[in-house]
Parts: sequence; C-alpha cells; structure tokens
Amino acid sequence: MSNQSSVVPVKNNVAPESSKDPIKIMVEIAENEKLSDTDKRALIQYAQSRFTNRRRMAYIALYALVFSLLMVFAAIFIDGFRTCPVGQTCAGLLKSLEDSKTLIIWIEGFLASIVAAYYGVSAWRPSS
Repeated sequence: MSNQSSVVPVKNNVAPESSKDPIKIMVEIAENEKLSDTDKRALIQYAQSRFTNRRRMAYIALYALVFSLLMVFAAIFIDGFRTCPVGQTCAGLLKSLEDSKTLIIWIEGFLASIVAAYYGVSAWRPSS
C-alpha cells in the first residue's frame, strides 16, 4: 500500500502575484529605491483606490435590494390598512407587484448576483 502514489500533489504551489495582500504591495512600493517619491505616491494611491468602483457598485446593489424589500413591506402594510369605497373592488399594490413578478425576480436576482460576486471574491481573495 505504501508503493501507491499519493492523491495529494507533493509540489509546492505558490500563490500568484495578483493575490498578494494589498498592504504588502504598498510596502514594496514604498521600499523600492528605483521609484521617485511622486511615482510612489501615485502607485500607492492607485493601489488604494483601484477597487473603489467595484465596492460602490456592490453597495449600490445591496442598498437597492434592501430598498426594494422595504417597498414590498410598505405595499403589504398599505394594502392591509386600506379600505375600498363601498361598491368598488380594489386590486391593490400587491396585485400590481404580482403582475410584474417575473421582471422583479430578474432584477432582484441580478442585484443579488452583483453583491454575492463582490463579497464572495473579496472574501476568497482579499486583494480584489
């Protein structure tokens, strides 16, 4: 049984350069003597702000999800306490939401996938 090859690979896999910790990258930039001070400042500023738009997009999508959930609860609350005039039938806000539920499901799914992708990738690989 000891003559069989191992299932676990024995080679040492090194993480790619792109998965380095952002702080280590900034330290390497600051310690590089070949770069001028203005180049160091520009590179450090770029390293700090390169994912700002991804974060902004994820936060906007998260806020849109929360806002839409609050609007559905508001529609439930309004339909629950609203009364129709005598002799008339009211469809209500929830009926309007039910008529367009396919579109709402697709929009909510798209927003949830943006949030899940950003937070999943940033948890899996902190430098992104």
